[in-house]
Amino acid sequence: MLTVVLGLGSALGYALHDFLMVKVVRAAAVWTALTWSMAVGVAILVPLALLTDGPPSGSVEWRAVAFAAVSGVCEAAGLGCLLRGLVIGNLSVVTPLASLAGGFVAVIMVVRGEPLPALALLGLPLAVAGGLMASLEKAPKDEVFGPDEHAGRAVGGAAPARRTRATAGAGWALLSSALFSVTVLLFVEAGALRPVALAAYGRLGTMVVLVPVALLLAGLRLPRALARRAAFAGVFDAAAFVALAAAISIGPVAIASVVVSQGGTMAALLGLFVLHERLSRVQIAGVALTCVAVALLATG
Repeated sequence: MLTVVLGLGSALGYALHDFLMVKVVRAAAVWTALTWSMAVGVAILVPLALLTDGPPSGSVEWRAVAFAAVSGVCEAAGLGCLLRGLVIGNLSVVTPLASLAGGFVAVIMVVRGEPLPALALLGLPLAVAGGLMASLEKAPKDEVFGPDEHAGRAVGGAAPARRTRATAGAGWALLSSALFSVTVLLFVEAGALRPVALAAYGRLGTMVVLVPVALLLAGLRLPRALARRAAFAGVFDAAAFVALAAAISIGPVAIASVVVSQGGTMAALLGLFVLHERLSRVQIAGVALTCVAVALLATG
């Protein structure tokens, strides 16, 4: 029960982080925005970890620190891909696709010998089907293939033929899903650390990569209003990171990972009802199926 509660808390934190960051990444460089958000997490988590757990000691803890740092790098890359997807795609499509990481981790953990209940096994194929449906949208034929100079308009001025294409941002979302899966698996290897310390060293690893990348590609300057919004997002991200580490440490890992993936469901609701994002019928069905699948995984 505690794993589920912590997982849902982590999911809510990530959903609020994504919701706040949409406006930031659409007005500023992704890597600059992400650096501001993660820096807030470091400022919160590192002092807290040193205060509650002290510095790491012994080969086992230092090995766990290394895994935690690499997990932070992977999570930062996953967030970067997710935010890049949000620049060009809808929150209510991109984030549910990224939430498929929970299903990926569940499969890996079952292969490694962790048992998974029947409902979770039912949810996995539904999640894949829902993700594929949510990643398709209708687009004018000209937009996909270029203008057809030999084709005239239909009688009565009908709209041009339409074809299906991958939704903008879907590829970035799926890549972020793979990176988030690796993050969770590295968390498992860093289990010798307590949750706050694990999150703190993960964030330090994140910053080691983010700061040089941001300086090289975009710089660190951010308008005050956007910096404030990114800072609030960073608070939610830090809390979500600790809750994720705690849920995984309690286990089972398969259940923890899929409950955290409920963040996709929460973000989809924010996108649909708060941002008023419009989806095609196929996309709506896909998002709904993905949400049902993630719920089945979490229930299992």
